[in-house]
Amino acid sequence: MKNKKNILITISIILIISLSLAPNFKPINLANAQTTPCDNGQITGSSQILPVILIHGYSEPSNVWSTWEQLLSQNNIPFCTVSFHQPNNPSYDECGSAISHSRDLAQIVQQVKSMTGQDRVNMVAHSKGGLDARVYLANTQTSDVANLVMIGTPNAGSPLADFFHSSDPCKPAVEDLRTNAPITTARQNTNTNYYTIAGLCNSNPWLDAFWIPNDGLVPLSSVESLPYSTPLPSTLHCHTSLLNPDEYQETQPILLNNR
Repeated sequence: MKNKKNILITISIILIISLSLAPNFKPINLANAQTTPCDNGQITGSSQILPVILIHGYSEPSNVWSTWEQLLSQNNIPFCTVSFHQPNNPSYDECGSAISHSRDLAQIVQQVKSMTGQDRVNMVAHSKGGLDARVYLANTQTSDVANLVMIGTPNAGSPLADFFHSSDPCKPAVEDLRTNAPITTARQNTNTNYYTIAGLCNSNPWLDAFWIPNDGLVPLSSVESLPYSTPLPSTLHCHTSLLNPDEYQETQPILLNNR
């Protein structure tokens, strides 16, 4: 009995020493994953790095971020992958408006802050997700978001949506993608740094004739239309392939900067 007690004491001492030798990595875990707004469940990573909220785009599933999830995990960057499609919650809809999604983001940001103990977060958004984030930042004028990186976001709309919005079933989301959509003029939040990444694959010859350069769906000029955003280097990927290691490498220094 005495030997068993000694073994337990020894194991406890080893665990305490192991934790004390790794001060730069503190797992962030949610005890009950059912209450998390994150599709990836628990948030894990370094407690010294701001958590990243990954926002999918128009009519997209959250698993478009699967490559980024692996890369973020490798760098110990905490992340929360958001989904606007939740079968058990009808109020969440991937075809919802930017205004509706912005309200969801307001709640998600507060939940992620509470879960991680951080007072700020970063956001990375693909396509319309960037418009959702812009509306959230404009309407709340919050200081909760340090950086927003928008990848392939039609900040001035997409001419393609102008042509096909009437027949597109993903409403009201598609209306926010038009070149005259009111949300494209959402005002700046001066508490947040804005960045953009555009794709330049020019894969569709018919589109190239009208909107050069572009990513097949969104023109470069639309992505980089915000005077207060900083354009990061463009990649040669098309719109639906913009969430690759190339785009991650351009974003990584921002996510690790904690400012």
